[in-house]
Amino acid sequence: MAIQEIDGLRVSNWDVVVGCERLTEGCDSCPSYWEYKENGWDYNARYNPSVLLAPLDNPNPTKYTVGIGSDLFHEAVTVENLASIFGVMNQAHWHFFEIATKRAERMYCVSKDFQWGRNISLAVAVESGDYKWRIGYLRESKAIIKAVSMVPLLGDMGKLDLSGIAIVGVQPETWGLKREMKQAWYDSVKLQCREQGVIFYEN
Repeated sequence: MAIQEIDGLRVSNWDVVVGCERLTEGCDSCPSYWEYKENGWDYNARYNPSVLLAPLDNPNPTKYTVGIGSDLFHEAVTVENLASIFGVMNQAHWHFFEIATKRAERMYCVSKDFQWGRNISLAVAVESGDYKWRIGYLRESKAIIKAVSMVPLLGDMGKLDLSGIAIVGVQPETWGLKREMKQAWYDSVKLQCREQGVIFYEN
């Protein structure tokens, strides 16, 4: 788990969950998936307890992405595993943890009893309007800081309800398949963020 500095901020991936599987078309260019596939490695999702306590051993405030290239709320990660992970995140209050998931339904069902400190942000990945229903589960979650990641943006979002959402991030697919992001899709999301008072972030 390497720690680096970006613009003076310490950042690291906390790979307490590793591996995943294709869920929707937004996964098709995932760099982690292709790295494992090309090298013939095991990409099955699993809890990685060997690094569970790493944030507690790090005294320097750090922004951790939780299981990047994986999904914290994958079905292979048990509720007991999640309880241990949330326990560490809440105890390590001097760090900031970023969680992103496509498995919004499971997130909503299993995380209701967890403590969501102000140092834990939650995002759902939404690659097109076909999956904007994930935003509803995010809105109803107990997370305090809520974001939507449209990375990559692969289709028209249509009309969006962004109530309760703090940030929307948008980016074209500049890696892997490099599928097109139409300017009209981008402009529509940007306009709706402005109209609804939501921070628009172009990654």
